[in-house]
Amino acid sequence: MKAAVCLFFALLAKSALLAGEAPPTAYYEPAQFFRMQIQPILERRCYECHSHQHELEGELALDSKAGWQTGGENGPAVKPGDLKNSPLIQAIRHLDSDSAMPPKKKLPPIEIALLETWVLLGAPDPRTAPPKP
Repeated sequence: MKAAVCLFFALLAKSALLAGEAPPTAYYEPAQFFRMQIQPILERRCYECHSHQHELEGELALDSKAGWQTGGENGPAVKPGDLKNSPLIQAIRHLDSDSAMPPKKKLPPIEIALLETWVLLGAPDPRTAPPKP
């Protein structure tokens, strides 16, 4: 049930943004959306290879805002508001097997939709502290 509700709100926000309308802000506050929906996905699916608690793959750290803004070997991982030019989104969509992330198994559709919604919202990320090594 919780996944269905999350998917509903993610798709509602995404459809509003794609239609050029403001997202339904009554449903979430951007920093809260990041903390409740996006950060857990990053922690569960990405931190094993892309956090300062482990050896960074491709020099990309996703455990801080500065990490994805700076990016890794290929530059910034996310271009706020731009799905097509956000390498993180292209990687999680598994369109290219060489850059597909996570490499072994594609994320569930709900998690892809939430990450896409986050990027379309301008990639709000309230994390200001440097990552803990």
